[in-house]
Amino acid sequence: MNILEIIEAKKQGHELSDDQIRFVVDGFTADEFPVYQMSAFLMTVWFNGMTSAETAALTGAMLESGEQLDTSTLSGLSADKHSTGGVGDKVSLLLAPLAAECGLKVPMLSGRGLGHTGGTLDKLEAIPGYRIHMDNEEFLAITEQVGCAIVGQSGTIAPADGRIYALRDVSATVDCVPLITGSIMSKKLAAGPETIVIDLKTGSGAFMTDMDKARELAAALVKTGRHYGRKMSVVFSDMDQPLGRAIGHANETIEAFDALRPGHRQTAPQDLVILTEDLVAEMVRVAGVKPDREQSLELVREVWDSGKAFERMMSWVGAQGGQLDQERPDFGLEVAPLAFELKAPADGFLAKVNCREAGLALADMGGARRKVEDPLDLTCGIDWLLQVGDSVSAGDTVARIFCKDVPAATKAADRLLSALEFSNSEVKPHAVILDRLE
Repeated sequence: MNILEIIEAKKQGHELSDDQIRFVVDGFTADEFPVYQMSAFLMTVWFNGMTSAETAALTGAMLESGEQLDTSTLSGLSADKHSTGGVGDKVSLLLAPLAAECGLKVPMLSGRGLGHTGGTLDKLEAIPGYRIHMDNEEFLAITEQVGCAIVGQSGTIAPADGRIYALRDVSATVDCVPLITGSIMSKKLAAGPETIVIDLKTGSGAFMTDMDKARELAAALVKTGRHYGRKMSVVFSDMDQPLGRAIGHANETIEAFDALRPGHRQTAPQDLVILTEDLVAEMVRVAGVKPDREQSLELVREVWDSGKAFERMMSWVGAQGGQLDQERPDFGLEVAPLAFELKAPADGFLAKVNCREAGLALADMGGARRKVEDPLDLTCGIDWLLQVGDSVSAGDTVARIFCKDVPAATKAADRLLSALEFSNSEVKPHAVILDRLE
């Protein structure tokens, strides 16, 4: 086979064979042809797309470029959740222990944030002593013992995806459904769960801002997962405003863990509660622990309200070396001092949020990456006090900004204010869950 002939075939709109796709993925991973030819291949895919069979073949080639975890050794049903990313998305920190307490085994490989979105690993690194890297044997042993574990993806998991994604990022081919599908599913399949639930976020703070495009991606993810024998489900959730109150690393971790305390399901930010319990219930239902959504949701609420999921969270974090003081409201995590309170400029109703700008305000303070190698300030953050539809009076505090650097906090506040739109008339609140694909 010849890479030029394959590029030409795809350029002409022909369907590629499994062998041709594998040749491209393996050859690029092994440096057998230059970056510019792979860039050309990616661009032909961006313009001409891929069939379901091609997408499955691409996913398989990327999956098989590295090692795969053997979850058959786990004693229970295994399940995982993947989020396409957003602002204030700390769901995994609640979801993993909740799902484990419901009887599932949750081996979760997570990533870091980039740009305006936060990453689960960054939040976990705000916990003193927490280990995000370990070998597969220990990772699966903790998952078996505690019911869940969250670690970073090693370089041995789908290494082809790492190389291809880096090239997509500089060749304007990130926003391509088959390439996104291959990237997500190769890593999720490598972790080995039998059930995969996707939280596909749409809106100004998501990578998928358009619902039609989100539905296209969801269909591709489900088809690909089922091609490889996985049970799949997709929940579409709103990302036209931050999720929960906390934006940042330490303060998101505190918010997530505090929400798991007995009785706090009713007092925690309700958008966070609604989405978390729905996603866990989907994992429970799709995995077959309970027969329908109602019974699954009942089980999730039972383990949440009883405090059992909180105890499971403490066991999981401790098993990975994390040091939490459960007697303290902040669990002993370091949070920067209050630096600025953003006030409402006039009376009215919050009508719209440019959610991406809210995430970038964190970056202004050093709390998010603009480049992969950027260092992070894990202590800075934002308390987001308004949701779309809420009424406000001039001078009310709409956000609190925590940062060691007051000028940086002031810059972040200016960005936040420009991201808000107010109305003189009432505005309908946003639904958290927009749709489903089962």
